[in-house]
Amino acid sequence: MAETETAEEIDRRAALWAARLDRGPFSPAHQREFDAWAGEDPRRLGAFARARAIAVHTRQAAALAGGPVAEQPMVARRSLLAAGVAVAMLSGTGLAAAYWRRSQRLDTQRGEIRSVTLDDGSVVTLNTLSQVSVRYTRSVREVVLMYGEALFEVAVDPVRPFVMRAAGAVLTTYDGAFLLKRLNQAPLEIVALAGSVHMRVGRDRAHILTANQLISLAGGEATSPRFVDAPQTGRLLAWRDGKIEFHNDSLEQAAAEFARFSDVPILLADRDVAEMKITGLFEANDPAAFARAAARSLNLRAEISSTRIQLLHG
Repeated sequence: MAETETAEEIDRRAALWAARLDRGPFSPAHQREFDAWAGEDPRRLGAFARARAIAVHTRQAAALAGGPVAEQPMVARRSLLAAGVAVAMLSGTGLAAAYWRRSQRLDTQRGEIRSVTLDDGSVVTLNTLSQVSVRYTRSVREVVLMYGEALFEVAVDPVRPFVMRAAGAVLTTYDGAFLLKRLNQAPLEIVALAGSVHMRVGRDRAHILTANQLISLAGGEATSPRFVDAPQTGRLLAWRDGKIEFHNDSLEQAAAEFARFSDVPILLADRDVAEMKITGLFEANDPAAFARAAARSLNLRAEISSTRIQLLHG
């Protein structure tokens, strides 16, 4: 009986239902059985929603760690809708009121990395010198990348889409993990790390981006999606740990990347030095250590002061 069922027993049964749904959509018989089980005790839908959220978070974590991501089967919308409603009911009036507040602005200063959990459980992580506007309503979760770079880890909500806007692109999803980068006049870069996202540019051009794909947008034109492997994913996300990783990048590119994190500029003697290539993992807030390492590996001379760093021919 539901009256004597412990919370542990409910969680165990909910986990079994979530695992069954992950293997594929419910059959009509399973759907009826699930509806009967969930309807007997209001705690059960909340437990099921938590179990589903854990499953999605596990897939996102695998993607962000560079591991393989299994394709998620189509789920029973009716079940997820019920779970979403249950979570909203259990969240309390205080949290529900917070959902509908006006937009908020998140930003970071030079050298700062900031992670913010939004009202629905989604997480926004901002790289240095970035700004995001967040607006949640009863029908949509919307974020706008004003400039910089941000990682969006989207919590499941089958009722309200999560809409990301940047540089004229509108991206819509319901769950997953996505990296958006918009620096100065450079093309907008969008990376799907987990899940899939529908991207629209203008009125007519639409694209679907799936896990482990990258697309660039410039002048209203998008490139074809490109595959992103695990090492490249690691390089793209190194900043979350305060690192910068280069792979056969020019010193000019490296100097520009360090300028995002430090007020001390790296100056290059001439084009020959600027075009030299560097590979390695470096502390984002220590351009001097980078300059010394580059000088050793490329037979250059590093002149380092508190106001500037210069790489010269040895």
